[in-house]
Amino acid sequence: MVRTGVQGRDMTHEVFVSYRRADTSGHAGRICDDLERLYGHPVAFRDVENIVGGSDFVDVLEQAISRARVCVVLIGATWLSEVDAQGRQRLFLPDDHVRREIELALANSRLRVIPVLVEGAAMPGPKDLPASMERLARLQAVELSESRWDFDMQRLVRVLEGAGVSGSAPARMKRRMAVALVVLLAGLAVFGVGSWLRGSGDTDRYAGLWYLPNGSYWNVTARDGGLWVDEVHYDSREVWKRGPLHIGDDGARVTLSPVFENRPITFEHRLTLSGDGRSMTGGVWRSDRDGEQPIVLVRGPRP
Repeated sequence: MVRTGVQGRDMTHEVFVSYRRADTSGHAGRICDDLERLYGHPVAFRDVENIVGGSDFVDVLEQAISRARVCVVLIGATWLSEVDAQGRQRLFLPDDHVRREIELALANSRLRVIPVLVEGAAMPGPKDLPASMERLARLQAVELSESRWDFDMQRLVRVLEGAGVSGSAPARMKRRMAVALVVLLAGLAVFGVGSWLRGSGDTDRYAGLWYLPNGSYWNVTARDGGLWVDEVHYDSREVWKRGPLHIGDDGARVTLSPVFENRPITFEHRLTLSGDGRSMTGGVWRSDRDGEQPIVLVRGPRP
C-alpha cells in the first residue's frame, strides 16, 4: 500500500493513497512520483520503502490515516473482483487491508475521501460494496486516463488543494516564474538585448528538445517557414499533441491539439524564453476547462 505516515520520522504526509497491489500498484507508484515532483517533497509514503522492519502494520496504518488530510482510493479494473486463495472476494473479508483502510478513512469526518478511477474502471455502486463502505459509492470520483494523464493529474492536484493539502506545485511554480522574470528583465536592462526575441536568430533559440517536469518533451523543429511542436508522451514515447509555435514581442505562443482525441480540444501556451536560452516559463490554458496552469520547460539532449 501507499501510506502517508513515516514510521520513526518526525514527518506527516497529507495524502494517503489506498490501492490494491494486484490491481493498481504501477499506477500508485506513478501517482506518488508525480506528486513528489509537483510538490517538491514526498507527499505519499510507500510502505515497501519507508515502514521500518518490525513496525506494527495496523498501528502505522491507523496513524497515517489519522494524520492525513485526504485519502485517495485508487480503483482499477480488478479492484472489486480480486479474490483470495479460497476464491473469496477480498473486499468482503473483514481483515482485508484495503477494506480496513477505506473504513478508517470514511469514519474520519476530518478526512476527504476521493475515489480515483484508472484503467477505464467504473465507479462501484452501493450494492457492490460491504455495508461499511457503501458511502464510497456516493463520492465524486476523479478519472486518470493514460491519454491525458498530465492534465488529469493537474485536476487531481486542484482537488487536493481544495481539501487543504499545502505546499502545492502551482504556488511554487508561480513564485519561480516570478523570480525567473525578474532575473530576465534585469538581464535585459543590464545588457540591452531587448531585441533577442526578434529576428532570424529566434528559430535557433527555440528549436530543439524541451523537457516537461514529468518526462514528456517537446520536439521543436522548423517547418514551412515557422516552428512546429510535437509533444512526445513520457510513457508511450509517441507524439500525442502537436501544433505551431509563434514568436512575438511578448515571447512564444504555442497551440497544441491532441493527436488521439476526438473532441476539439486545444492547449494554449504563453511562454517566456530565459536569457540563457535554457528554459521557458509561462502558463497553459486548456480550451474545455477554466483557469491557467503554470508550465516550465527545460532544454535537454535527445533521449
